[in-house]
Amino acid sequence: MSTNMLSIEIARREGEASDAIHAEIEEDGRLQMIRNSFGPGDWETEVIAAVAREDKDRLLLLLLEQVYGGDTGAVEAFAAFARSKGIDVAWFRWP
Repeated sequence: MSTNMLSIEIARREGEASDAIHAEIEEDGRLQMIRNSFGPGDWETEVIAAVAREDKDRLLLLLLEQVYGGDTGAVEAFAAFARSKGIDVAWFRWP
């Protein structure tokens, strides 16, 4: 992996063939998803999907829209998901 500002492993599968997937935000603001696969012997492959800095926020919004769509409970579902992962969410409802 390259030198980056933030990297997190988001998936791993171990076995005869193993895979690890990382998400990274590079110093220039690009978002990258990197999959490293390892198999028997010296077999190895790496796949990188990169999104430019100016598109990553739009991608996040599109992903949220894809997951929550027109669901009127989307804000509640999003907050519940974040909290289930230990992420504090500021919450306000009126009235």
